[in-house]
Amino acid sequence: MKKSNELLDLPIISISGVKQIGKIKGLIINPDNFSVDFLTVEQEDWQVGVKAVPFKKIVGVGETAVMVEQDNSVIDLDEIPIVNQLLNKKIHIIGSLVLTRKGFLSGQVSDFYFNEENGQLESLLILSGNNETFLPIENVISLGKEHVIINDSLQEINNQISEQKTNLQQVAPMQTVGETQSFPDRKAALKAKLIELLKGNSIKKDIFSKSGELLFEKGTILSGEDIKVLHDEGAKVLIEISLDLNE
Repeated sequence: MKKSNELLDLPIISISGVKQIGKIKGLIINPDNFSVDFLTVEQEDWQVGVKAVPFKKIVGVGETAVMVEQDNSVIDLDEIPIVNQLLNKKIHIIGSLVLTRKGFLSGQVSDFYFNEENGQLESLLILSGNNETFLPIENVISLGKEHVIINDSLQEINNQISEQKTNLQQVAPMQTVGETQSFPDRKAALKAKLIELLKGNSIKKDIFSKSGELLFEKGTILSGEDIKVLHDEGAKVLIEISLDLNE
């Protein structure tokens, strides 16, 4: 997750050209997809016109640079008409007033976070009074030129998030108890499967008890009762080593 302001003025580095081809000037938002679709580029030669790099052309967004494969990843706006369409919508997000669908003011957007892998918006940072609150993007209904519309008040959304966390914490121990309770059943099923697997196979060498007493001679064909005796003696590993399962 990347904060939008962290990208501003970062150099754009071409991997193939091994050089800087510009700096990040701004982010172009697609309000329909809730995503960062393009990054506008600041270049030393101001006469070349405004350029942008499609987010899908970005290889990586690091702390010190934005990486692209080739120099031509940066494109003139004239070559990508959709960029001008998005620019004309003037969706900046930062500075927008946050309104609930019922018309109540919840605060103002001070920044936003997005997924650096695909550009999808993940959360807004809302300034309300002296407090800043993270608002998950799923609570946003629409993005406009000057306003962001959300489904509920920040207080109601925070209460819902807290309730969801509490429910998850309550469910997790119950699942652990369920797994503990089912362990004896799994152990019994494993034992039954082991008996079926070993029954009818012959032993490749003599098997002795813990006290040194000969329990089974080499070549003995194991029955279910024999396996139980060996299991009670704790000789399970010896059985697995000694059996010739190919016979």
